[in-house]
Amino acid sequence: MKFTLDTGSIQLALSAVMSAVPTKSSLPILGNILIEADSKSIKFSTTDLEISVTTVLAIKAVKKGSIAIPAKTFHDIISALPQTEVDIEAVSNRLELRFSGGDYKISGMSADEFPKLPEVNSSKEIRIPAETINQMIQKTSFAVSGDETRPALNGVLWQTSSEKMVMVATDGHRLSHVLADNTKLQGLYDDVIIPPRALNLVSKLMTDTSQEVGIIFGENNIIFRCENNTIYSRIIEGPYPNYEQVIPKDNDKELIVNRSQLIDSVRRVAILANSLTHQVKFSISKDSLELSATNVDVGGEASEKIPCQYDSESFEVGYNANYVIDVLKQVDGEDAKFTLASPVAAAIITPTSESCDYLFLLMPLRLAE
Repeated sequence: MKFTLDTGSIQLALSAVMSAVPTKSSLPILGNILIEADSKSIKFSTTDLEISVTTVLAIKAVKKGSIAIPAKTFHDIISALPQTEVDIEAVSNRLELRFSGGDYKISGMSADEFPKLPEVNSSKEIRIPAETINQMIQKTSFAVSGDETRPALNGVLWQTSSEKMVMVATDGHRLSHVLADNTKLQGLYDDVIIPPRALNLVSKLMTDTSQEVGIIFGENNIIFRCENNTIYSRIIEGPYPNYEQVIPKDNDKELIVNRSQLIDSVRRVAILANSLTHQVKFSISKDSLELSATNVDVGGEASEKIPCQYDSESFEVGYNANYVIDVLKQVDGEDAKFTLASPVAAAIITPTSESCDYLFLLMPLRLAE
């Protein structure tokens, strides 16, 4: 294998594929990047057996071939080099990098030892707007559970069977539900549960959201194609819990508050919240919202009042400050709307626009006596 490439192009390829290199593994080969060169392109690939990434650069190699080389070592060398052309050649499982004034050699492994990646069947690819899939990912992946005893909740549910495609994520304390028009996937595939790490990688590698993303559904995997990058991910086995039954239908109280002001106030008051529960109390009354927190361990108290729009009976409710902030960051627009029922019922949080295609659910905390 032999080709010439500038360090800038190599760095771009490495920034895409390094995300799938495991930090620790019992299989040494997984710490490597597979480099393959042919008459049309150079391909870089990495995998941790759950997620795999490839990126392709359209240049012609002087000699075809392939090799697996230590990812971190190769990345560190390329990152340290100046912007220059690099001659790269592999002979007998050793990679040599030559440039003006320098010569580096790295021991590698046979490409045959690198795990086989799923085949990409382009005939089954369906392309959907990158902006649509990116928004759905951004508004759901943050709410995925980290509890490994409930594996289905460790992923984002993607439903494509009806006129609207739906993405849902929940950790039992908060829930995100996003809708989008579905003109291409309707009825073609069953529900799938996708690891958030794969989805976040798809968002990261979308350099142009005005383009489309290719989607290929496999038997136990899903493939995303973003420009020169391909992300392969396993699918988490279900079933996913029935999330629809936990979304309240009879919340009749409406609180509208400036989103940025609420985020700032919650963040400040939470400094003196309980270190375990992070509870901030919302005391809601006519056109006034008071936020308060108490930390008996440090003997501290905090409270702030901010204006709001509210015209129902007064009541108090507690929320985890971190969850409130996480949700509010995903709400578009100047104001956020809380639709409430009681101190023990979940709140529905949305923007104030009438044509909203997403909502967030936030479970309350039991207020300390």
